[in-house]
Formats: sequence, structure tokens, C-alpha cells
Amino acid sequence: MAALNLTSFSKTLNPNSQFQNLPKTPTFFLSLSYPFLTTSLSSIPPAKSSRLPVVRAISDGEYSSKRSSSGSDERETIMLPGCDYNHWLIVMEFPKDPAPTREQMIDTYLDTLATVLGSMEEAKKNMYAFSTTTYTGFQCTVSEETSEKFKGLPGVLWVLPDSYIDVKNKDYGGDKYINGEIIPCHYNGALFLSDLRV
Repeated sequence: MAALNLTSFSKTLNPNSQFQNLPKTPTFFLSLSYPFLTTSLSSIPPAKSSRLPVVRAISDGEYSSKRSSSGSDERETIMLPGCDYNHWLIVMEFPKDPAPTREQMIDTYLDTLATVLGSMEEAKKNMYAFSTTTYTGFQCTVSEETSEKFKGLPGVLWVLPDSYIDVKNKDYGGDKYINGEIIPCHYNGALFLSDLRV
């Protein structure tokens, strides 16, 4: 069995690196469950600065949806197409055993949104998409201030600003939900591959 000597790496590691303060968010999970996020990031032009910027693509270290207003914040915020802080992705978690049905998940999404907005009628008007397969969550239109009310609700993992999955068609992705009518998503891997640059 081969052994790896790590002593040569010890001099290159810098504990005071600017990357030490990166948000501790599970971006690997997001890249698997929300693949267009990493595809969209690949199309962003490189920074003009000689030093590498620390990038905030989703939220701060406490998973807050609020943008930082601190003048001492050196991080750059990348605005992905469609990210307007009025469209939100609410990622939820469900028990594995017994796993809920698709209908139960949709009902949970609507109940969660109704809790924040005050009525089921408003929830049905403001939910515009959801998924029960690629990721478990829903997309809704609410203000940035209102998006904070999702924090701490049962099953809510993350509250993220939403962005287009298909910039050309200004589409946020997911199965569409329009006033109670569900229109299944029709995307495939070819959409993502066509946006990649080699």
C-alpha cells in the first residue's frame, strides 16, 4: 500500500487565507440537486482584479437570505440572471421512512407558504414552481423581508434567491404551478450541456 507524505503541503497551507471565511454551505449537495446553479456560475466572466475575490453565490454563513449591507464586507455578490430577491427557492427535507407521496409533498409546500403569507389562497397565487424529484422544495414570489419568515419552519433547510435555469427563455425551472394547475417540467441534460463553454 502506498503512503502519502503530506509534509510538503504544510508550507503551502495558510490558516489566515481569505478563503477561510467562506460560507459553510453545502454547495456540493446543491450542485447535485440543483445542477443549473453550477452551470450558471461557469458562464460568469473572471474578475478583473489580480487577487481572487471571495464569492457569495447563495447566502451568508448563517444561511440568511438577506444581503450584507456592511461596508467592511470584502466579498463580492454575484447576481445570477433572474436573481432579483423577489423569486425564492425554499429547499425542504422530508422523512425517508415512510417517504411522503408527491401529493403530500406539494401539500406541505403549500402549507408552508400559507403559514408565511397567511392564507392558502395567497400561497396558491405565489408558488410558481416546485420539485419532488431533482430537489425537494418549491419556488415562490415574496419580498426579501418576507423570505426571512421561512427560517425555522418545520422541514425548511434553505431559503435561497432563485435564478433562471434557462436564461434564454427566462425560466426558473421545476414543475410549473399556476393557480393550482401543475405543468410538468420538460428539461433534459441537453439544456445544461448547451450552456457549457469548453
